This record gives sequence, C-alpha cells and structure tokens, in this order.
Amino acid sequence: MNFLRKFDKVISNLAHSQAMIFERSVENGISSKMFIKCFMLSNEARKLDELSLEMAGLSEIEIFESIKKKIKTKRGHLLSYPIMHFIGYFYRSAVYLSGYSSKQIYEKIPVDFLIRNYEILHSFAIEEAVRESFEVLKIEKYDLYKRFKEIYGHFE
Repeated sequence: MNFLRKFDKVISNLAHSQAMIFERSVENGISSKMFIKCFMLSNEARKLDELSLEMAGLSEIEIFESIKKKIKTKRGHLLSYPIMHFIGYFYRSAVYLSGYSSKQIYEKIPVDFLIRNYEILHSFAIEEAVRESFEVLKIEKYDLYKRFKEIYGHFE
C-alpha cells in the first residue's frame, strides 16, 4: 500500500510530541484507554490533523492539560510508558501517512489491536507498522477524490 504522504522529520517530531503527551497520562494516573479516546476524538487532535499553526504554538503540557480537563474520571487501567508512547506515536503517524482524521484512525485501528500487537508492531519502522495494521485490518486506502466528492458534490 502506498500512503498519501511520506514520513518526514516534521511528522516525526509531531508524532514524538503526541507520544510524550500520551506518556504524561500515565504519570498522572489517568486511565490509558479513556485518555486515548478523549485525545483522539478531541479538537486538539483535529487541529494536529490539519497541522494547524495554532496547535504548533502550544506545548505538550498545554495540550495534555486541555485533554485532562475533559476527562471526568481518572480511574482505570494504566498501560506502560513504552506502550503509551508507541500508541501516541503510531496514531499520529497513521493519521499523517494515510490522510484519515484522528477520529477515523481511532475507529479503524482499535486501541486493543495496538495493545495486543505491540510486541510485533513496535519492532517495525513506523511506516511498516502502519502498513501492516492497514493490511491486517483490511483498511482501504484513503480516497482523496471520493472525499472531495463528499464535501463538494459532483465535480469534473
């Protein structure tokens, strides 16, 4: 599968920042699955999807605190730092490479799949890990033309 974009230094840095935000949830004792869901469905994630300049001006701590405020209960299972780091890095990379939104990637690639397959996936280069996940889960390549049609109607 060819991706919509190539992995580069900019997205590597953004993916690393998201990984650090995910790790911070463990430090703060916040349920890992609750945090991941809240983050991936958040406006902050959507802005990162768009590589928004507004988000680029926020620190990892500010983004984390914004998500933390939205979580009503902190109790729940905590994943390890390495697993949370990987999930944060993987999800941001998958969004960038595929063209899907954070919400769509979260729905298409379940957290439990990443947890269950962590040992295998984290040993791959990130592009290969995303590619393998798409193949195993039978996720179709993002169709930019189809998306334009959905947004703007029929055009030629």
